Amino acid sequence: MDPHLAAEALIDAGRRLGARGLISAGEGNLSIRLDADRVLITPSGRRKDELAGDDLVVLWLGHPDRDATSRSGRPASSDLAIHLAVHAARPELGAIVHAHLPASMALTLAGEVPDPAALPETALLVPRLPYVPYGAMGSDDLAERVAAALTAPPDPPADAVLLERHGAIAVGADAETAVDRLELVEVLCRTWRDALLIRAARGRDGIVTSTGPGLPEEGR
Repeated sequence: MDPHLAAEALIDAGRRLGARGLISAGEGNLSIRLDADRVLITPSGRRKDELAGDDLVVLWLGHPDRDATSRSGRPASSDLAIHLAVHAARPELGAIVHAHLPASMALTLAGEVPDPAALPETALLVPRLPYVPYGAMGSDDLAERVAAALTAPPDPPADAVLLERHGAIAVGADAETAVDRLELVEVLCRTWRDALLIRAARGRDGIVTSTGPGLPEEGR
């Protein structure tokens, strides 16, 4: 992909995540595959909805000796291990997006994992949502488990994963598609959370409730 177009796509995707309230401060990271050897990735310590082209970092796959800083002197995202592992495992991908989705973190903190089959949109567009237990940010261990979750059978592989207390990751042919999937994961998590709250409120009022498709059994 042309580096200038890739930079524009990453900057636009970062602004979209910020406008949707899916990132805050310097959290989240995005990358786009430029070619067989290079990945363009967002920097560490910078708001992803306020990026400039000079902030973006070119990573060389399989060449750890190559410089990995932006023209503005910023290092690559602290989660670069995830991006490198996933791009290596799924070379057909165009983009990877990670954000600390608020509702998804709340659910996993409470021990809840939503089922994408519960909603028609996620059932169609994000039918598989593997859950990856907590791992240290930036660690090779977490990167390997995310890459494994995004390549595990059956085919086609999953295009999004839910991270315990750490948001979600979505992938796609381009940044727009990956952000679309990430937004759908957050919609699923918000809906699941709200359904649990409504059922709990009805229970406190003594109203008998029924279990909807895909929702946890009563008394869980």
